[in-house]
Amino acid sequence: MDQSTPKPHAETNSKDIWHPGERCLAPSPDNEKLCEASIKSITVDENGKSFAVILYSNFQERRVPLKRLQEVKSVKDCSRNFIFDDEDLEKPYFPDRKFPSSAVPFQLSENGDSIPYTINRYLRDYQREGAQFLYGHFIQGRGCILGDDMGLGKTVQVISFLAAVLGKKGTREDIENNMPEFLLRNMKKDPPSTAKKMFLIVAPLSVLYNWKDELDTWGYFRVTILHGNKKDSELIRVKQRKCEIALTTYETLRLCLDELNR
Repeated sequence: MDQSTPKPHAETNSKDIWHPGERCLAPSPDNEKLCEASIKSITVDENGKSFAVILYSNFQERRVPLKRLQEVKSVKDCSRNFIFDDEDLEKPYFPDRKFPSSAVPFQLSENGDSIPYTINRYLRDYQREGAQFLYGHFIQGRGCILGDDMGLGKTVQVISFLAAVLGKKGTREDIENNMPEFLLRNMKKDPPSTAKKMFLIVAPLSVLYNWKDELDTWGYFRVTILHGNKKDSELIRVKQRKCEIALTTYETLRLCLDELNR
């Protein structure tokens, strides 16, 4: 091997060496705030600078200089008020809102499907009933209509139902379960044993991205948007079952219906 070839190495004060498969704190593509992610690969450019290809929980990839990465500290190694404590990774989390209910899961069936405590603590009784209504029809393979008035949280009721069926916890566990299997193997963790389920949400374009925002707020869901210039590439992800929820519009659904039915 040519000794003049630069080797990947870390350029950060917080950690000397990074490896593919490691967890790290990396700048978010949305707001540049640090968030937990995984290192997919490490490269060196023609100038000898080291970069990591970062894989985020929503499967978005981004190249980030190694010097911008920070180490994820274990909870046992830091105090409970550390900014990236497990409790701070819970979704949803509304610091200015009091919990209307106790932080316990809401069981929907005897087989273990339940709304995670992270969501249930913010729900009203009628919202739990709505999620139970959706779940009851789902397990019987029947359609239904949730006909609450506007402003009563139908979106949250649907998300609560989806979280239960997809086995979400709203915690770090979801972040790790959302990682690709090769990263889980590198971390010496077993892939989740639950069967992979997928759901399609069809909505008007005016609220399509609102659905994405709400799903991101209320949990760690793997979401893809089938719309616009990227719909063909996102359709491939759907076929490969690399997402849990696909969002699309009525117009795009008509264009992609045959592909989705295959």
